[in-house]
Amino acid sequence: MAIVRLLFGVLVGGAVGAVLGHFGKCSSGSCPLTANPLRGGIYGAVVGALLASAFSTLPKDKTTPPPEKATPVSKTAKVPKKETEILKDSPEGSDAIRVDSQSDVNAMVLKEDRSDFVESLTKDSFLQKVFNYEQNKEWKFEGKLPCIIDFYADWCGPCKMVEPILKELAQEYRGKLNIYRVDTQAERELAAAFGIQSIPSILFVPLHDKPQMAVGALPKKTLKEAIKKVLKVE
Repeated sequence: MAIVRLLFGVLVGGAVGAVLGHFGKCSSGSCPLTANPLRGGIYGAVVGALLASAFSTLPKDKTTPPPEKATPVSKTAKVPKKETEILKDSPEGSDAIRVDSQSDVNAMVLKEDRSDFVESLTKDSFLQKVFNYEQNKEWKFEGKLPCIIDFYADWCGPCKMVEPILKELAQEYRGKLNIYRVDTQAERELAAAFGIQSIPSILFVPLHDKPQMAVGALPKKTLKEAIKKVLKVE
C-alpha cells in the first residue's frame, strides 16, 4: 500500500506541476513550479512523493479482529453436576438442562404431563392401580384415592365430548381422586372383564365401596353429582 501511495503521489504531483509550469511560465526561474512544464512536473512529483510518504506513516485505524469460531461441544463431554440441573434421558444419551427456579421445575412437570392428569391404563397398570381380577374373585380396590374410569374408543363421537370434561374434573379434583381412561380397542380384555357393550361407559370407584357403572356421554353437572354421592368427594 505504501508503494502505491508513493506512485500515486508522484503521478498526481507531477501532473499538477506540469500544468502549473505550462500556464505560469515564470521567466525569472525563482518559482520552479511555474517556470516551465518540465521543471514544474519534476518539482511537483517530488512534492507529491513527500506528501504521499508523510501520509503513509500515519497510524492505521484499529480494526476489530474477526470473532473466533466457537468450538462445538461434544455430546460425550462430561457435564459437571449441579443442584439446578436435571438429566433428561434420550436414546442418544443424557443432556443437562438448566433450571433456575422452582417455577421452572413446575412448568417442566406440567409440560411432561400432557394428559392433564388423566392417565391411560393398560391391563398391567389396571391390575396394579384398580383391581387385580386375576388374583381376586371378590372386588378389592388397589388404589389410595377414589377414581373414575372412562372406557372409550378413538372413533367414538360421544367419547370425544366427554374427554374435555374429564380433563377439567381431573384438575378441579386434583389430589382428591384419580381419573383414568381405558381404550377398549387396545384393551379388549379389560372391556370384556367389565362387560362393556356401549361406550362411553364410566366406572365410578369409591374408596371403600363397590363400583358403579354409568353409560353414555354424561354432562359435567351429572358427573359432579356422581362424584359427590358415589365417591363421597366434595
